[in-house]
Amino acid sequence: MNQNWQQWGCCALAALTLVGPVSAHGVAVVSDQIELTASAEVQVPNDLLVAVLFIEREGQQQALLAQTLNETMAWALNEAKSAAEIKVQTLQYTTFPVYAPDSSVISGWRARQSLRLEGSDAKAVGELIARLQTRLAIESVDYAVSRTARLAAEESLTTQALTRFGRRAQQIATALGRPGYRLMKLNVGGLDAPAMPEMPHLMMARGMAKEAPAQLAAGTQNLSITVAGTVQLEAAP
Repeated sequence: MNQNWQQWGCCALAALTLVGPVSAHGVAVVSDQIELTASAEVQVPNDLLVAVLFIEREGQQQALLAQTLNETMAWALNEAKSAAEIKVQTLQYTTFPVYAPDSSVISGWRARQSLRLEGSDAKAVGELIARLQTRLAIESVDYAVSRTARLAAEESLTTQALTRFGRRAQQIATALGRPGYRLMKLNVGGLDAPAMPEMPHLMMARGMAKEAPAQLAAGTQNLSITVAGTVQLEAAP
C-alpha cells in the first residue's frame, strides 16, 4: 500500500453547555460540557479493478434463451479459469417480456445475465475482458480500494481522529483555565468514502464496437473517519 498518503483532519467545537445539578447541601455545582468532533482523512490508491460484463439475448421461447445464456456463461467461466488470481462471480439472471409495438401483447422475451470480475492485476483483468468480449459486452469498469487496504486505513485514521479529539479537548480546557477534562460520551464513525463517479469512457452500450479498455488509470480515493463526543471540563483549582 502506498505510504505517501496525504493526511489531514479537522476538529470543530460544536457547543458549550452549562449544567447545574444540586448537591446534597443545596449548592449548585456547575459542570461545563463541551461537544466536539474530530476527523482524519487519507488518500488511498485504488488497488482493485472491477469489471462487469453481460450477455443479453431476445427470443420467442424462454427455455431456448436460458440455454443460450447458460452456454455462453459456461464458456466465460471456463475462460476465466486461466486467470486464477481474478475473482469471478455470476450475477442475477433476469428475463423481461417484449411487447409488440403499440400493444400489450407479449411478442417475445429478453434474457440477461452478468459476470463480475475483480482483480488487483489490472493487466490480467484487461486481458480477460478482451477475451470475453468476443461473446459478452461490457457493462462497467471501475477501480476500488481492496478490503485489506481499507482496514489498514481505518485503523490508522481511527487512531488519528481520537488523538485529535483528545488534543482539542485538552486545548479548550487549558484555554478556559481548567486542569483537564472527563470524557462523557464518544461516538466513532465508520470509514467514509465519497461515491465514485461513473466512468462513461469505459462503458459500452449495445451496438458499439467491442474492444478491451486500455491505459486505465487507477487513481485514488479519499477515505475519512469522524469521531464525535462530549467532554466535561474539570473544575478550576
